[in-house]
Amino acid sequence: MKAIVVGVTAIAVLAGCSTSSSNAITYWYAPNTPDAKGVADFLKYNVTPFQQQNPKVDLQPVQRNVNTLNQQVQVALAAGRGPDIVSASGISNQITYAKAGDLSDLTAYAAKNDWSSTLLPWANEVSKVDGKVVAMPQGYETLMVYYNKTLFQKYGWTPPTTRAELETLANEMEAKGITPFAAGNSDYPAGSEWLTTAFFNDVAGAAKVHDALTGKVSWTDPAFAQSMDLLKSYFDKGWFGGGVKQYFSTTDPEKYTQLASGKAGMYISGSWEFVSLPSYFTKSGQDFDWAPLPSLAPGVPVTYPLSIGNVLSVNKATKNKAAAESYLNWNLKDTKTMWAQVAGTGADAMPVDIKASDIPSDVNPEIAREYLDLAKASETGNVGYTTWTSWGGEADQYIVDNTDKVINGSLSTTAFLQGLEAAYKGDVKKGDLPTIYATGKSISQ
Repeated sequence: MKAIVVGVTAIAVLAGCSTSSSNAITYWYAPNTPDAKGVADFLKYNVTPFQQQNPKVDLQPVQRNVNTLNQQVQVALAAGRGPDIVSASGISNQITYAKAGDLSDLTAYAAKNDWSSTLLPWANEVSKVDGKVVAMPQGYETLMVYYNKTLFQKYGWTPPTTRAELETLANEMEAKGITPFAAGNSDYPAGSEWLTTAFFNDVAGAAKVHDALTGKVSWTDPAFAQSMDLLKSYFDKGWFGGGVKQYFSTTDPEKYTQLASGKAGMYISGSWEFVSLPSYFTKSGQDFDWAPLPSLAPGVPVTYPLSIGNVLSVNKATKNKAAAESYLNWNLKDTKTMWAQVAGTGADAMPVDIKASDIPSDVNPEIAREYLDLAKASETGNVGYTTWTSWGGEADQYIVDNTDKVINGSLSTTAFLQGLEAAYKGDVKKGDLPTIYATGKSISQ
């Protein structure tokens, strides 16, 4: 999910929608890994197959930096320019763009091509703004606990399911000189919101998050204070990455190496890590596995926080709307290419109904298990919420900008939650709230 900058200038940022080919469409993208292989994989699964099936469309991909892509798109759209295919790392951005009138209404096209029967119901709902379809989810994700399976087998450990189990395990790991959680946000500072998401769902609980997202309770509720206080206390203990100082300076390769070598035991992140982790474990000669996030408070069920990863929309200023729409439809309907990408790179699958018989044998069994579990959780309502999918744009950005301040102690939990409540009210005032799906009972019941 990281990328390197390629030729970004003031002119390049605003360019797009006007191309040399009469049937050309531009697509700004950030590959899963910021290297030649990441770019090659993106082209192999997201460009070449479409071009082969649609030779009359000139799809023009342009690489961008994952840390600045959203800002570049926002600036370009505000100027009435930008790429024909509008990509974002979450639905919150598309809501802002739609409210500003920058995205095409895809409702009629989606109905004609029966998107609602293909997408999972919750994914179909979050793709709408004011009842209109404005986005097509390109993949879906969940947060989980990755763990070094070889290390766990060596010491007879099992993944924790409760706070007591987690804290007992963390203390045992520390006693052996093992950092409980690999962690670091040097390469992707916004990644701290993954931890806020995890602790809101696992301490306050998905039901409480639902009530706050729908305005039934305030974000200053004690349950959210307990969530942030517990997160900070674990940082103060050094359980995440060895401590606050190390967390802010640790790169992605460093934290992956810590987990793969057994210097760290666990790692809280998203299902997108299936792209990066295998190579590190192959190099170390060890194995990894994953488990759902544990419940960290009494009465809080184990749930899967659901999120839309990347989303695609069509720029309202495009001169080739039909071609851009056809690319979105191809993305959703070409399941053969989707599974080839999942098998070849570990990338996210589309948020569609998935059965065991649908998954090719060459897909990593742990990835297959993830999507079957997610499908079950989606059907039964055993799901939680992620900040980049279910919060409004202002509230999500507030969390991105301020979680690190709570972690390093420069912002109190009380002040953080007061600011979050204000940001949430700002989203309410602007009507920038995603559709909130329902959560249900625990998968352990």
